[in-house]
Amino acid sequence: MKSRIWQLAGVGVLGAGISFAVMAEGPGEAPARALNSRDEVQQTQPPRQGYYQDIPRRHGEHRYWQAGGPGQRPGGDWQGRPDGHGDGWGPGPQYRPGHTLDQFPDRYWKLPYRGDDYFYSGGYWFRPHAGRYVVVTPPYGMRVEYLPPYAREVWLGGALFFVVADTYYQYLADSREYVVVNPPVAAPPPVNGGYDVVAYPMHGQGPEQQEQDRYQCHRWAVSQSGFDPATAAYAPPANVADNYRRALGACFSGRGYSIN
Repeated sequence: MKSRIWQLAGVGVLGAGISFAVMAEGPGEAPARALNSRDEVQQTQPPRQGYYQDIPRRHGEHRYWQAGGPGQRPGGDWQGRPDGHGDGWGPGPQYRPGHTLDQFPDRYWKLPYRGDDYFYSGGYWFRPHAGRYVVVTPPYGMRVEYLPPYAREVWLGGALFFVVADTYYQYLADSREYVVVNPPVAAPPPVNGGYDVVAYPMHGQGPEQQEQDRYQCHRWAVSQSGFDPATAAYAPPANVADNYRRALGACFSGRGYSIN
């Protein structure tokens, strides 16, 4: 009888363990599981041919640059989004296509495509070559779930791009993936001072105070508009520049400056 009881108890514990596992892997808002360093990702779609305009977007996703208030990032926010302060390369060596390594710089993912194995590690793409790994340019349409923190944000025509090691990506909200896209066509940069305002001190503020006010007002305008002309690689939409200038002028006015 006692043996029978222990058998039933063991079945109960096993059943509870199975139930818990199902709950943990089910849909919901639970934190995403961290991928192991050797996880293999199967590309379910062939690389897309064409430019970034071909990437499907849901209606209403042209709202980039529309600042929703302090602390809100333009383009939306999601778990794992790079912080936007990277330069696209990171602190380590800058590997270009053709460079070979004996081992990957970071954890890696294996992504088979058309009979070939691609490896993604540390923001770089690799192919096996003569017992080593050679840095390559990935086919357009390859998708990954992770970009390194040093990814650089680029805006063009109201669309958000991420640049990592000279490869451009866009975020697909539906699948929570970053897809490799063609580099966008650069817009002409604005003329010098195109985002600035002319502020005249009305209360005898000295040069040091003016410099401090200008810096602090610039940072406040960035937080209000979601746009930083000091780091922008491309000209933003006109309304974005206007939002930045209005915020900058409002800050100066509040600090005792006359704005032209």
